[in-house]
Amino acid sequence: MKDLFKEAIQTYDKIAKIYSEYYHDKIQQYQLTKFISMLPGKKILDVGSGSGRDVEYFLNEGYKPIGIDSSEEMIKESKKRIKKKLVFKKMDFRKLKFNKESFDGVWSMFSLIHTPRDEITGVLKGFSKVLVKKGVLFLAVKEGEGKKKVKTPNFGGNSRTFVCFTEKEMITYLEDAGFEIITSEVNGINEDKWLEIFSRKL
Repeated sequence: MKDLFKEAIQTYDKIAKIYSEYYHDKIQQYQLTKFISMLPGKKILDVGSGSGRDVEYFLNEGYKPIGIDSSEEMIKESKKRIKKKLVFKKMDFRKLKFNKESFDGVWSMFSLIHTPRDEITGVLKGFSKVLVKKGVLFLAVKEGEGKKKVKTPNFGGNSRTFVCFTEKEMITYLEDAGFEIITSEVNGINEDKWLEIFSRKL
């Protein structure tokens, strides 16, 4: 059986430059604004921080973010754009190396899309561990069932396997990991649907 996560990281290492250039200006303003409005403090962990786009936004808004990514090349691209020290770390978000209650919010914009289902509960419990009580978690994932392998022309035809989740399924994972749901909605059309959930640590 292929290691979907490892396979994805290898792909992101290959396409880091073009991926970062393509997505860096495509900011999700509504979701970011809603997220920071709910936070009990200023410390944010961006898991799967990619180009550093959202970390840059948080910095500009006066917050204290740390961005982590498993792709060495993505981290390099982030550091090219944002020169501030200690903002980015290479780290597997499935094995977070932070103290308990280190963050007021965890931002997860499509970072779980290559994570196998049997690892999701453990990942979410890890997020809960590093969040303060009443800390906020934002998740965006591909909506649907099963897995989908996609080749993206913009990224040189390199393929990625996406793990899709139904709304009911992800809510169950979150509740089992100790979160209460604030809002949940499905956006997009046809095959391109995504699920966005705001939740809070109990």
